[in-house]
Amino acid sequence: METMRDRRTTLGTCLINMKGEEDIDSNKLFCKVNIRQQKEIPHLSDTCSWSNKPGVDFNRSLHKELFSSDMKNYLSKADPLPHIGNKMPPFLRKPTRRNSTKAAAQKESVNVVFPAEEQFTKIFCGINEAIMSDWLERAICSIDDLREWCHVGDNFVRFANFWLSELPHKQKVNLLQLEMGIFEDELQSAFFEEVGTELELSHLRSVLSATLCEYPEVLLNDETKYVFLDYLSLMSSKQTIEHKKMLSSLKCTTNNLQIALWLLAVRAFTLANLWHAVVKFYKAVVSSQPPPGLPSKRSVSATRKQKSDLFKERAFQCIKLGYIDVLHYLIKSHQIDLYIVDDNNRNMIFLSIIYNQPKILEYFLNMEPPIPNVNQAAENGNTPLHAAVNSRKTDIMSLLLCFAEIDVNAPNHQCNGATALHLAIIYGHLDICYLLLKAAADPEIPIEELTPLQLAQQMGNRAIESLIRFHVNKLRKGK
Repeated sequence: METMRDRRTTLGTCLINMKGEEDIDSNKLFCKVNIRQQKEIPHLSDTCSWSNKPGVDFNRSLHKELFSSDMKNYLSKADPLPHIGNKMPPFLRKPTRRNSTKAAAQKESVNVVFPAEEQFTKIFCGINEAIMSDWLERAICSIDDLREWCHVGDNFVRFANFWLSELPHKQKVNLLQLEMGIFEDELQSAFFEEVGTELELSHLRSVLSATLCEYPEVLLNDETKYVFLDYLSLMSSKQTIEHKKMLSSLKCTTNNLQIALWLLAVRAFTLANLWHAVVKFYKAVVSSQPPPGLPSKRSVSATRKQKSDLFKERAFQCIKLGYIDVLHYLIKSHQIDLYIVDDNNRNMIFLSIIYNQPKILEYFLNMEPPIPNVNQAAENGNTPLHAAVNSRKTDIMSLLLCFAEIDVNAPNHQCNGATALHLAIIYGHLDICYLLLKAAADPEIPIEELTPLQLAQQMGNRAIESLIRFHVNKLRKGK
């Protein structure tokens, strides 16, 4: 187990609002930096003297992103941070009475103190610029490491399952609180080294509140647990508008551009190192060696892979591993299209059968429309029902036959029009034949001029022959 000292590269934050923001909805993330009085604000290059310090490569992408003119434009807007998908995440919606009460309790628990304007300015006057410079470099390294790790094999999907289902909520809270405490110590060393103890801890926490306003209401709320994965996905993918909005989502009001830029640097460090610390904790909990049969394989670089291809790959990994929770996250956040197919034109229902994942199939069965096409044929002409016959899994077959849209007589046009019943007869699967006939499979559809009854006779299977004869007679009497 790592000691507190060993994990100084991690951080946490504490939730309070800046002076003048008490009436702002605490569930909205925004940055309001007033730059109307441009003449009173020093030039960007003058405000960041530490950016030219030796030993730091400030041509790196994160520095460019934080202190670019684009980021400056973002600072002048009050747009909330959007969800990765098309729908707004729960923590950006209007809070319910239950959530508001919970948020109020959490806010009270941190003993909020709002510093005066001059006190807030004094905090940044005492900042240790060398430490801040080091933070930015460490943030770059952490993001690079996250990007590298998340694009090796199914690392992201396995971590997502760990975060959503395997890590108990209480331990998740304890982990994030530990990282918050560690960073609080680091922040004190950066801000208080020169000004001593004149500044109260509550004033320090105002900086934490401004730079990571997601803590604690969002990150410690089990109802918004997807947010952590959203941010991890953004940090480990190609830099986009969403990535910039995430970095610039501060909760403060200031006329001082220099303070705004310090806050951006602190936020970059808090995000990069907190997320990196949690992933590092996960890697310490689970074996770093890949499970048997699942070799670690590096995916195409995030900068080269289309985002849709990356998410599609993760969806297929979820199905293969049986991770319903992660698949649900990808679907509900609109990161994947329900109608995606693999290179063999097999959709997600088809793959659920191939990988013998009845729980995934049941997930689609209980899903509100739209759902993947249960009758979609693969490249070889087989439908999911044909694949279920080949697998001879009665639980899979039973679930598949419960889909209202299932075509139990769907033919494979590349195999002489064979239906699932024809395949079951040829393979001699009596139990599968019974399930298909019970689901109203037609016992008289021929294949190569042979009826199912004649096919059963030719195969020499007396039990199947008797079963089909019974259903043929029953069908004819009904007519």
